[in-house]
Amino acid sequence: MSTNESLYLGSIILHAKQYAHGIRAHWGIENSLHYLKDVTFKEDGSKINSGNAPEIMSLVTNLVINVFRINFETTIKKAIRQNAGKIKQQAQLILE
Repeated sequence: MSTNESLYLGSIILHAKQYAHGIRAHWGIENSLHYLKDVTFKEDGSKINSGNAPEIMSLVTNLVINVFRINFETTIKKAIRQNAGKIKQQAQLILE
């Protein structure tokens, strides 16, 4: 088993457990959203990289993720497969 060591610098005085809680909360966001966007939507490998297009695509991706999380009890990847090409149904989900 390998271990990683990370150093953090803070401007407030907290107990180690309080720092650990904040760090875990940060990585919870990283794992739940950014990892999903990088792996499922391949956002890091996108060729869209000029003007406002990257920000707009990120907003569209967030919209898709949120619509699927609200309407489905499956994984995002499975929801994408089940709903691919169903434009009318997708519009209905967004408008509900």
